[in-house]
Amino acid sequence: MDGSSRNSGENNGGGLKSLARNAKDEAEAEAISRALEETNWNRKQAAALLKISYKALLYKIRQYGIAQAKSHHKLSAGA
Repeated sequence: MDGSSRNSGENNGGGLKSLARNAKDEAEAEAISRALEETNWNRKQAAALLKISYKALLYKIRQYGIAQAKSHHKLSAGA
């Protein structure tokens, strides 16, 4: 059996570990984004909601490149 059948259907050819890591990262980034939106980007509240430290949240925001949408500012909503 050649190796080509094992790698079919994989995006990066990284195998099951890579697939699982990517799925975890996507789910984690989505959970962080939701928590930030729910708290109007109050990072301390978002960290508490996610049950992680504030520093861990800051690290993950940078790691996943999560950016605040300009249209979701609390101050501009009432203007």
